[in-house]
Amino acid sequence: MKGSVGAERITRDMAKPLNQDSPWKDTIDQFTRSLLEVTFPEVAAGIDWSVRPKSLEQELHQITPASEIGAKRVDKLLKVRILDGTDQWLYIHIEVQMHYDPDLPKRLFIYHYRIFDKYGVSPLTLAILGDTSRKWRPTSYHYQTLGCGITFLFRICKTIDFKGKLDDPRYLHQQTLFVIAAHLGTQQYRRTPQQLSDYCLELTVKLYNEGYSPSEVHLLHRLIDWLMPLSDALKIQFRKQLQQRLPKKTMAHITLFEELALKEGLEKGIQKGIQKGLVEGRQKGRQEGRQKGRQEGLVEGLEKGIVQTARESILDVLDTRFGQVPASVRERINALCSEPKLKDLLRRAVRTPSIEEFQATL
Repeated sequence: MKGSVGAERITRDMAKPLNQDSPWKDTIDQFTRSLLEVTFPEVAAGIDWSVRPKSLEQELHQITPASEIGAKRVDKLLKVRILDGTDQWLYIHIEVQMHYDPDLPKRLFIYHYRIFDKYGVSPLTLAILGDTSRKWRPTSYHYQTLGCGITFLFRICKTIDFKGKLDDPRYLHQQTLFVIAAHLGTQQYRRTPQQLSDYCLELTVKLYNEGYSPSEVHLLHRLIDWLMPLSDALKIQFRKQLQQRLPKKTMAHITLFEELALKEGLEKGIQKGIQKGLVEGRQKGRQEGRQKGRQEGLVEGLEKGIVQTARESILDVLDTRFGQVPASVRERINALCSEPKLKDLLRRAVRTPSIEEFQATL
């Protein structure tokens, strides 16, 4: 495909800025302990993990200016119990803009001070930097005038330092390392789509063989899916290769193909709708002798085709993930006629960890 329009389009798409804040937010939420054990092991060792960390979202919003919402970074404020029995606030700041930012130290200092000033607590400030530079490693912010000033220290972790460490025994069974590996893989191969797909395949095979629970596999693959964007053609190729590599594994998720499944379902629905609409439109047009009848028949048939295909797609996903689908679930799905509702259920079918949870949403 070298030099082809298709290859140029895929390469151009891969070169677009990535939205990587959502997967990192979910990583902090779902794998807090693993994230800290991998990135800041000394901090993690001082936390009493028998007490669940508490997310302080409201407090963070109070000190975050509206103008900074949507910036290409992730901020998280947590309250954790220290082993000495006291509570400690952790301010975790993750840079996902992937480039040198000279304003980072000052911004971390400002946020640190805002938390201290508003709530009377001094948080631990941790920064995980996802850029590609091995040299840029800021650890402090300092200013001084006429003998008066301040030096603010914070801790950093660079994702690039984990390159090639997926098999390091120090990180055995650490979920966060798969997220970091996906992040690094996208940085390295985002402009070579086939290599990105090959890397994603190897990472996914290793994920399945790691011994995680189905819910952990589901969450991790969802994060990998976000971090490693593949074209539709590569998703299809990936799915076939994954089934060949892991023929005896029950796929606990198919989140990598959710967007593709929705697109395929819509396209199939349109084609069926057009065909059915043309037939019904001609019949109605002949009966009424008017062009309006053909147009109404086309629209009606198109809508019916899309709805029916959406139903079939939901049931196909449930069959693939959970085997036999209860008759009551099939009846409820086949009775639905709302296209938005069916699209929402298709997403739920892809993401839900069990058929019971899916059934509860009907």
